[in-house]
Amino acid sequence: MIFSIRNHMVLLVPCFLLGLLGISDGYIYVPPKYTGSDFKFWLDNNNGDLTSNGAGILKAKLYADDDRTADGNGTVCDTDNRFTDEAATVICKAMGYKCAENWKLETTSANLPALIDNVECTNTSLPFRRCRYDRIDTCNREISLKCSSRCDYEFSLLNSEGTKSKSKSGLLVASNYNGMRGTVCDDNFDKAAALTICREMGHTCAASWSSRNDMGFEQTFDSSEKKASEQDMPIMLDDVTCSAKGVLQNETFVESCFWKTESDCDHSEDIYLTCGCMLEEFKFSTVDKNNEATTNGKGLLIVESKSESGTELKGTVCDDLFDESSADTICKSMGFACSKSFKSVGERRSAAWGDVQRKYPVVLAEVDCHAQIQGQCSFSTDPICDHSEDILIRCGTEDQCPETPTESF
Repeated sequence: MIFSIRNHMVLLVPCFLLGLLGISDGYIYVPPKYTGSDFKFWLDNNNGDLTSNGAGILKAKLYADDDRTADGNGTVCDTDNRFTDEAATVICKAMGYKCAENWKLETTSANLPALIDNVECTNTSLPFRRCRYDRIDTCNREISLKCSSRCDYEFSLLNSEGTKSKSKSGLLVASNYNGMRGTVCDDNFDKAAALTICREMGHTCAASWSSRNDMGFEQTFDSSEKKASEQDMPIMLDDVTCSAKGVLQNETFVESCFWKTESDCDHSEDIYLTCGCMLEEFKFSTVDKNNEATTNGKGLLIVESKSESGTELKGTVCDDLFDESSADTICKSMGFACSKSFKSVGERRSAAWGDVQRKYPVVLAEVDCHAQIQGQCSFSTDPICDHSEDILIRCGTEDQCPETPTESF
């Protein structure tokens, strides 16, 4: 509702819209005010001494632009919870390190001298002067930060015996530069992280991922009879997140990902990862209501494993997670230019399609393809679906297709 008070327009916003406008519990997001200044950062042991192990309370000193003379110093505060992995990485790089391993907020019993607050950095490739921040005099929420100069990790997949998996699936394990290895927790793990790590291991695509607990995966080396080195395997990485931009630019794990080496997980949250490209392992076709193959790309979608994949599957595709990008990718793999439409068989159409559907099991589900990365589709060969969720698809020729859609992670 809009009305006027003495020539001023007033907008009344219904309460249910406040969340959409970034307003919650009376709080309105305001971007940090300052940018462009040069700072010197260091890590303090909270007794006024510099640390030498790359870990401590984050302190900052502001310099003038030209003569670089000191103009105040204090802690880096985070009043409004703006500090992120990106900010931690930018600041660690400013101190000569390669990455940030961990950071957390420390609440003190008294207000301490502070310099900057609410740091926001959006690009870890840019210097701190491109970040935004607020100025502050005192604060009781300082940042404990751990930086590292050795950030490389090697990844591998283990089978249930604790040895390297001969397939593209297994328990995800990370090894650091000291040779210490451990599992990866599923907190914040997503398709960007899965794809980046699969690429690190020499694969082109990521197929699926879940926690070990969800997969019913049992590690025999969890028992007390295992070797001491296996028995003490820690959780190596937690909160692994990788940037969409890094994925699109084929950046490495260190270049595009953030993680923590201190974890609040248990081993039931270990990542079980499957790498591999759907279109390298499966081929698609369509059949009509008489189970005759169609050449016009219209009908019940059928998937069949390729002989070189080592598995024998043939059946229908479930609609879980299936979207326009998935349909386009599959139609292009069959020689068409795009998908014109797709839908589930549903209960209403089951009478017409039921006879042909009963000839096949449901074998593929959760097909989720990315529009900007050719062939990158996550999928599951363990569907929890019935035939009412089978996909009917209609592919189109080039003159029937719109412009290629775009998508972000």
